[in-house]
Amino acid sequence: MKAIFNKFNLTINIYISLIINIVLSIVLPLKSVGMLNPAIFFKGFIIAFPVSTIFVLLVPLNKLGDKIAGAFGLKPNSAGFKLVSTAVLALILGTLMCMMMVAIMAGVGPWYWDAVKGVYPTVLISVYLSALVGVFTAFPVAVKLCGPPPGMPPQE
Repeated sequence: MKAIFNKFNLTINIYISLIINIVLSIVLPLKSVGMLNPAIFFKGFIIAFPVSTIFVLLVPLNKLGDKIAGAFGLKPNSAGFKLVSTAVLALILGTLMCMMMVAIMAGVGPWYWDAVKGVYPTVLISVYLSALVGVFTAFPVAVKLCGPPPGMPPQE
């Protein structure tokens, strides 16, 4: 667990979570109620960002995704590997975030599952695409912010 909490990996996780939650805090209100304003955005973001970030730090979704991508015979760090691994993260995190954000934004009542079903496909697609943007851009951002990761020699 120590490797997850080094500065480099923490930066990558926060960066990817930031991207996912910005997108989700825009897409979910637009899809569910057809409107977005700063109050709606910040309400969703302030709740979703810490929950998803802590969840991803505590639950090794990336390792599960990597294991599943490896089971398909994909080579680590290849584009296909990252696509499959990120799909696992998006499915689990997207499901959790959809259920939580619908409960927060719309409340829980007899309408809850219909509301979840109404936005679920959009949430999954949004989480997957925004996570891919994060996955494919996080490494250079983390190197710029933190320097090379532990065990990697500095680049000239």
